[in-house]
Amino acid sequence: MRKTIIFLFSIILLFPVTKAVADSPDIPPLPGQVDPYRTRSELLMDATAYTGVFTPEQAASVWAKGLEMRSAAMQYTVMTDKLKKEYAEQLDALRSNWVTGESSPSVMSYAFKKVNKTDESHAEIILQIKVGSYHDPTEYYAARLWLVREEEFWRIDRIAADEGLYYYTLYKP
Repeated sequence: MRKTIIFLFSIILLFPVTKAVADSPDIPPLPGQVDPYRTRSELLMDATAYTGVFTPEQAASVWAKGLEMRSAAMQYTVMTDKLKKEYAEQLDALRSNWVTGESSPSVMSYAFKKVNKTDESHAEIILQIKVGSYHDPTEYYAARLWLVREEEFWRIDRIAADEGLYYYTLYKP
């Protein structure tokens, strides 16, 4: 079961989202039917409850990779249900299409600055996020993630970040 979950989670993370969107046919709802894209989105969002990662560092890496890829969906996959709800509401209020950040400057990389596993089910991680472009000076922002273990998966329960990182996360605590 664990190997199946890891495999499915890997496919979700590695499948190029842009290709999936580009190849998707336009499926207009028939009169009286629900919007198929909304249904698809809700099913994918619900599926994230059954996928996850097995260390706090993996959860932080997936979240940070989501910043690099400008993907709120990737960030969403490693959040607790409470944080997912809060994050989705903020994205919806912005009328976002779940693309975060800017094309330039953009998140270039991240590094672990501190990993503190307080006990078997709680951890705190501080990441240094490098933002820049070829034309702009490089800037560094800090993101503090509080993580909890929910059964076998680690999830981000709370996020605090430098103000300048907001444009790359579209999240305010």
